Amino acid sequence: MMTNNNSSKQPLYIVTGSTDSMGSVITRRLAEQGKSVLLASRNIEKAEAYAEQLRTVTRNPDLSCLQLDLNSFDLVNDFVRRLRELDRPVAALINNAGILPLHSSMSPDGYEHSVQVNFLSTSLLSMQVYPLIEEDGRIILSTSVSRRLVTLPYEFPAVSHFTPLGAYAQSKLALTLFSIYMSSTMKTRRVAVNCVNPGIIKSSAMAAAHRVMDRAGDYLERVSLNPEAGVTPTMRALESNDTGYIFSGRDKQVKTTTMLRNRELFIRLCNDTMRILKKHLDNGRAE
Repeated sequence: MMTNNNSSKQPLYIVTGSTDSMGSVITRRLAEQGKSVLLASRNIEKAEAYAEQLRTVTRNPDLSCLQLDLNSFDLVNDFVRRLRELDRPVAALINNAGILPLHSSMSPDGYEHSVQVNFLSTSLLSMQVYPLIEEDGRIILSTSVSRRLVTLPYEFPAVSHFTPLGAYAQSKLALTLFSIYMSSTMKTRRVAVNCVNPGIIKSSAMAAAHRVMDRAGDYLERVSLNPEAGVTPTMRALESNDTGYIFSGRDKQVKTTTMLRNRELFIRLCNDTMRILKKHLDNGRAE
């Protein structure tokens, strides 16, 4: 399902997970700047209602909605097909959507749900949207400080011993490392690929974690930030000409390659991920 209340051909700023927590703030900030924003959301009714609210508040008519479900590769490619039908260039893809499931479940493609949504489907979406992004465009990937607490098991993207924070952290570590590959391959068209580390953000997922994880939940609640503060690195990354960085806070950024402590692991991750994604990329290959 799609709504588009404007025939403008201005380049789109696509925000995934655009109606909740940080995503809603990013969407509002861009709308306030007069950007053409595409709200990519699993809950299309909620996205349409939020877009209508923003049109009134910001007086920006160029806000459209497109349903995006990251639960499977086929659903990602369905979104990309409908995005192409809009026939509009893309200025930026802001991969904000992510999940922290409290119980183990498998995606239709056979991967742990958090790994599918946070890593594999997000990577596929980025690579499929890349050809639509105008020169000097942006791809933003949301990472997490929790990536520092884990390593990737040999069998990844399989998850053999599920814990909520462990699977989430592994998916974010994998996405951060794979962004190095994407930033290298996409720089030929000067598309910047950067990660943002928003910190621990108050959200419905964090509230659920608080209820079930006792001390860990209490700690997360104490140190978590409000979404308004969390979007600062994302807005900085959108304005930067740098590529291959992790942005955090108001003024910090480090090269993503600082995460490369094990080159063999990095090469294996890239090879395994591309072997999976190539089956779902157009023509079976990366653009």
